[in-house]
Amino acid sequence: MSSTLVLIALMVSLSIAVVFPELQYSKVNKNVSSEYLFMVEKQRRGFITLGLIAILSFFIALQTLSVTIFVFHLIIDLVFGIYAYTAFQVRSSSLQRNSFIYVDDSSADDDTVEYLKQAV
Repeated sequence: MSSTLVLIALMVSLSIAVVFPELQYSKVNKNVSSEYLFMVEKQRRGFITLGLIAILSFFIALQTLSVTIFVFHLIIDLVFGIYAYTAFQVRSSSLQRNSFIYVDDSSADDDTVEYLKQAV
């Protein structure tokens, strides 16, 4: 019974780690290129794949009480965390770069351009 609760807590925490940033970026991204959408779809497939492997390895480790599988699960969790952090950083820098590219130089203030240069 407790392993089921731990598995549910794991699924919720993995979902929160990905869903909240996904919702934040999807609200912001109305006018994006097809390359950006392709990148996001590939990242989402990566989230699903790593998340399912992490959940399955955790469930199997709890059911079999295998330390080796649990260590494998911890490594997958670490890879998932690094992948999610990197994916969201790449998205953020891509969005900042796109907003900088489309700034109209004739109507933009110099302060805004300097701020965007520092952000990228």
